[in-house]
Amino acid sequence: MTGTPTKVLSRDFKISVNTGSEAVPAWTQIKGLGDDGIAISPSSSDVDFSDASDGGWEKPVIIRRGYSVALKGDRMEATDGTRDPGQAAVEAVQDEMGLPGLLQFKIASPATTPETLTFKASVEATPFGGSDKSSWEASLKVFGQIVRA
Repeated sequence: MTGTPTKVLSRDFKISVNTGSEAVPAWTQIKGLGDDGIAISPSSSDVDFSDASDGGWEKPVIIRRGYSVALKGDRMEATDGTRDPGQAAVEAVQDEMGLPGLLQFKIASPATTPETLTFKASVEATPFGGSDKSSWEASLKVFGQIVRA
């Protein structure tokens, strides 16, 4: 390790969507996210392995894990209607169902050699929101396991 670990601002993490293919990825950053624009939430399901001889104590064993990722920020659009390529790529699968509705994402820490989380996810996007300022949000449901590197 080089240097002393310090606090990291959440706004410095970058999330990108693969606008290429799985074989030849083309990572396109999703821009316009706010200071707290990326939130990862874990979930799990367990089963109780206790029996009558356990004195009433539960013995939960996790049998399923999952993650969801919430993205929040501002809608990015030029005066000619050109959209931020990252936001547009997410919205492009908004109405897809099944496996065609999955996109590949990568979250990178701000370090010189970043830690990355890569995953596939289905998308629920809200391309127009807010009151005075137009907001943009996407809820990602992670498909399978997150790959950490």
